[in-house]
Amino acid sequence: MVERSLGVRETPGSIPGAPIRRVKNASVDFTAVLRHPWTQFDSAWTLPQSCAYPGHCTRSIPGAPIIMHAQNHTYPIRVGLLYGHKPSGHYFAARALADFFPASVIEPVFIDLSEVYPNLGSFVAKTYLEVLNKTPALWDYVYDNDLVALAAKGLKTAIFPYYSGKLAEALRKKDLKAVVSTHALAALLLAKSGKTARPSPLFAVLTDFYAHSYWPAKGVDLYFSSGRTADAGLLANGVDPARIITTGIPVRKEFLLRGDARQKRKELGLAPDLFTVLIAGGSKGLGEIQLSVDTLKKFLGKLQLLIMCGENKKLCAGLEKKLAGQKHIRISGGFVEYPADHYRAADLIIGKAGGITIAETMALNKPMLLFSPLPGQEERNAAFLVKNRLAELAENPRQLETLVERYLRHPAPLAAFRRNIARMARPCAAKDIAAAIMERLLKTVDSGQ
Repeated sequence: MVERSLGVRETPGSIPGAPIRRVKNASVDFTAVLRHPWTQFDSAWTLPQSCAYPGHCTRSIPGAPIIMHAQNHTYPIRVGLLYGHKPSGHYFAARALADFFPASVIEPVFIDLSEVYPNLGSFVAKTYLEVLNKTPALWDYVYDNDLVALAAKGLKTAIFPYYSGKLAEALRKKDLKAVVSTHALAALLLAKSGKTARPSPLFAVLTDFYAHSYWPAKGVDLYFSSGRTADAGLLANGVDPARIITTGIPVRKEFLLRGDARQKRKELGLAPDLFTVLIAGGSKGLGEIQLSVDTLKKFLGKLQLLIMCGENKKLCAGLEKKLAGQKHIRISGGFVEYPADHYRAADLIIGKAGGITIAETMALNKPMLLFSPLPGQEERNAAFLVKNRLAELAENPRQLETLVERYLRHPAPLAAFRRNIARMARPCAAKDIAAAIMERLLKTVDSGQ
């Protein structure tokens, strides 16, 4: 059996800088990992007793229990977690997986794609924001257009070999045994590089409810999908169904813990018994946050507003100046690294439809009112939520005002949303993905590959 002397860190795997002690030639019994994930096998694999889903989070991957005796391998196994940039939903998905990798078995290595391609990353980010601000319809067209995707994949004869080779080389230097990509571009680049040029196996984790055309059909060993709708998109791309595991979108461990809404409001300086609306715009503070605040100010006193501006310093400064001295408003200036308590304090969350944000709110069983989703993946996420009666979409300020006023007078729709959310949420996706990755890696280690 793996003992704690094998280098277990007392902090979750997502926290960098924790000391790691390596052990070679260890005989390892991983039955406890796959069959009893909530035992005290490892501090990263367990949750405190306040876990809101103690029964929901005990699913084992088919094929467990598995006993591995890897006599010639160094533990922990270094696994790259590749994301687009930090902070972002892709980054937090990687963090969620690291939370559930037992530190005695897996060492997560975080890799920022924008650091591998520093100039390309800033150019893409700037172009993306410019297109969203000036011509959102263009982004919507490019986002999931089969012809555009085909053209992009065809660039492998010109541009792809350079970028693909550069990424593969950067990963090889890190001595990785596997790579997990939460970003479609990174997965596409690595899939094109070939298994001999990069660490293998390659896993891909979807962070939206739809799979767009850029996820590659071949080269990815396992896909972890958000649900049946995303499964269908991957199949349409040509992905082998045997390579798809439906898990849900991973969320960090903090979103699985119980918390009292009244107490969280007190801690945030809010009135404990007043209906609380959280307005959020993701890590970048995008979306119509200012317009949402202006629309809902008339209800202050009947409700209170908690506003998260992300990295949008201009927005934050403008709101603080405009709302100075205003009662029943709390602005969280700057990016909030651990937002779960803000979500717990809310009765309703208003914002755009980022996949990670949605998964986090669903894990906490908090209803959302969607407003101003970004073109592309967020509009498709919003359509998914509305179709499945998990949220409503306000298409303009007047609808936003009408819906919030209705919720204040008749909260029954919010209760119905919570029931539907409880039925469809997959709060323990990160644990299930971590278990499947370990199962695959430990089979590889045992076979000597």
